[in-house]
Amino acid sequence: MRTSEHRTGLWRLSLEQIDATVADHLGNGRVPGNQAAACLSRQVSMYLAKNVGGWSTTRIGRFYNGRHHTTVLHAIEKIERLRQMDDSLDALIEVITAALSPGTEGRFTERFEPGWTAALVESVTGRVLKEILRLYN
Repeated sequence: MRTSEHRTGLWRLSLEQIDATVADHLGNGRVPGNQAAACLSRQVSMYLAKNVGGWSTTRIGRFYNGRHHTTVLHAIEKIERLRQMDDSLDALIEVITAALSPGTEGRFTERFEPGWTAALVESVTGRVLKEILRLYN
């Protein structure tokens, strides 16, 4: 029998680990409201919680201030669309996924020049926030 604690992702990660890692790159997503920066961070965290951590959408929604599972589904679909449209966001998610991976600690970032990850995060965050603001205005 499956329980809510059973995860089928690539490796076992807690929602807290995923949220903390994404927050290190994009800022805190577990805040009330719908500010663009917090929304992006929360949506990326939800995407990774489902696709890397294997958590259920119901459990992810509860973790993120009691949001409904359909909100989580919307976030996952939105990040999937954005990854297809924006290579830099796709690269950023790969960087965060590598940071979450226990087996690749340090290996992923060795391929890049020092400071590259921070520059990528800044670039992608600015572009995505600008696009979100354009869509909502």
